[in-house]
Amino acid sequence: MFKRIYIWVLVLASAQFADTQQTPATSPSASPRPTASVAATATPSPSSTATQRPSSSATATVNVQPNSIRDLVNGLDQGGLQQIIDQLRSTYIDSKALSTQEINQAAVEGLLARLGPGAVLETKARAEQPAPARPFRSDLIESQFGYIRLGSITESGLSQLDATLNAFHERGVVGLILDLRTMPPDSDFALAAQILSRFVPKGKLLFNLVEPKSGASQAFSSSADPLFSGPLAVLVNQDNAGSAEAVAGVLRNQVHALLIGQQTTGRAVEFAHYDIGDKLVLTVAVKEVVIPGAPQIFPDGLKPDIRVTFPKQDQDSLLLLSDQSGISNYIFDEERPHTNEAALVAGKNPDLDAYEADHPNGKPKVQHPKDLTLQRAIDFLTAVTVLGLK
Repeated sequence: MFKRIYIWVLVLASAQFADTQQTPATSPSASPRPTASVAATATPSPSSTATQRPSSSATATVNVQPNSIRDLVNGLDQGGLQQIIDQLRSTYIDSKALSTQEINQAAVEGLLARLGPGAVLETKARAEQPAPARPFRSDLIESQFGYIRLGSITESGLSQLDATLNAFHERGVVGLILDLRTMPPDSDFALAAQILSRFVPKGKLLFNLVEPKSGASQAFSSSADPLFSGPLAVLVNQDNAGSAEAVAGVLRNQVHALLIGQQTTGRAVEFAHYDIGDKLVLTVAVKEVVIPGAPQIFPDGLKPDIRVTFPKQDQDSLLLLSDQSGISNYIFDEERPHTNEAALVAGKNPDLDAYEADHPNGKPKVQHPKDLTLQRAIDFLTAVTVLGLK
């Protein structure tokens, strides 16, 4: 057991090191939670601004880091909050900016910013816009790893998932990549439980859908014997929400799947929708997915075991391309031939030939972009296979 844990740590460390070597460390992969669009600088206390007399001719510099506006406001009680509002209303230069309407607008704006993924105000047109349909795709990588992209899978499409998993079993697949990155951001948790039943032993509790206000809870358990039980890599990104987060979180918790990609949205919740006037809709989280023995997904999301820095625009474009043409062109980097002893004897220059082939008419040939997240998953499964882990 300890040997297995040690080896997995090495696998994770090597994969993360490889990713940091290839990508800038300064580009965040996960979208930050929304914050209020208000900025303020705290006035330091006299004790913090006083400078001590330097012992030499050099001038001592004291760097004071002001607290954020949220930290300052959070430190106030109800009396302090009301005092600030009263003071602003009585003395601020522009009295129109502090009418009851302005204060209420600021309060709603601040609440929505603080609640992050738990509350959204948007137009009805945007709220009713359906998510684009994405295809189910599967492939065999290097004849030993199975690849499944669920896309906009529905209950009627589960038979296709079953057929694919059975075909992989017949072909002796030793590792599986489950790609959740194109799943719609819905909250179909009954469908999520059915997907999970293909991987988690029958009868196991998958997750609870909990309504904190009433204390009510709905349990979802695996309803079938698993069709795959080998090493599993799950691909996630910053758009994954709802049912996709439930699938990813349970697979990590129940079958020790490795999550690879970017931090998810944290919207593993069921929403209620309320019309606001004729044109707006308020969407509010009322129930949340709770996985026994695992950290909460709402509101911060799932953090991947292997984080991959992959610009969102590039990843979205690549996923659309591979939806249409498959994944084979977007996995491995093309290897160029190099000069060797046989080429020298034959009087050939493979490097020059490759360069000319890549630059027809003097212009560089367009190369296929590569799916960095999928590459890390293949690295992981390759390492597990070489080390003989199951």
